[in-house]
Amino acid sequence: MDRRYWMEISYRRMVMQTTNLKRALIGALFFLPFSTIADQANNSGTPESQSSELDIRPYQAEYKVFRGGSEYGKGSRSLLQVEDGLWYLETSTDVSWLFLSDRRQEKSWFKVFDDHVVPLQYKQKRSGTGPDYLSFVLFDHRLKKVKEIGDYDEFEAVYQSGVLDGASYQFQMMRDIQAGVKDITYPIIMSGENKEYRFKLIGEEELETPFGKLATVKLERIRGNKKRQTYVWLAKEYGYVVARIWQAKGGSEQADLQISHFKWLKQAPHPELKTALKVSAPPDKTK
Repeated sequence: MDRRYWMEISYRRMVMQTTNLKRALIGALFFLPFSTIADQANNSGTPESQSSELDIRPYQAEYKVFRGGSEYGKGSRSLLQVEDGLWYLETSTDVSWLFLSDRRQEKSWFKVFDDHVVPLQYKQKRSGTGPDYLSFVLFDHRLKKVKEIGDYDEFEAVYQSGVLDGASYQFQMMRDIQAGVKDITYPIIMSGENKEYRFKLIGEEELETPFGKLATVKLERIRGNKKRQTYVWLAKEYGYVVARIWQAKGGSEQADLQISHFKWLKQAPHPELKTALKVSAPPDKTK
């Protein structure tokens, strides 16, 4: 075999390893979905927000992503209150390996009603090595419809009460655990498909992270495929924010996302967040 052949084989192996790593990291940070919500009953099609006994505060968290003890990327998660009862959650990852890169961002606008999430808008963006991707999901509660428009997908369906988007389900899980729910199921709409995620509460655990030692609750994702494993730790003293996500496949670690920084936010959100909520539909692709 000549040298060029072996160089090509090595390159293909490197691309495959990086692709598997990116998928694992993406799944690690954007991993969850929601239970049933209260009936919606006002003129706008969404319920009026109500005060909650559970603590909700704006925050910002940063993460480091490891595999086999080596650091491969970083992530972040921010929760902001746009106005009373109206929230904005943003999650992002930035992963790189040699000359390959993958950057993902998710944004979700939603209301909280009786400790349940009512999604309004969702945006997903991907850039880096390979094709870029942009997708919008709109929840029309008045017409009971959900519509997704993206670079590759176009999807419309009847909105079923309780369905969440690809980011707001994470917030719902934090709320459910605070409320003492032990076995939770989350239906979501993602990439034009209806999916269901199930989690089981394992128990409490003291966890060492780059941010320090944390008191956490540990959950396991229940899958039909036994070859894949996902465990999630939520930090009790920090609003049950995600502290760690560990994923493996066939007994081999794929990704280990750990919190490295956290702070409560006191500043009011930027006015652009309110402006973004006035958008009634994503850009018309036909124009």
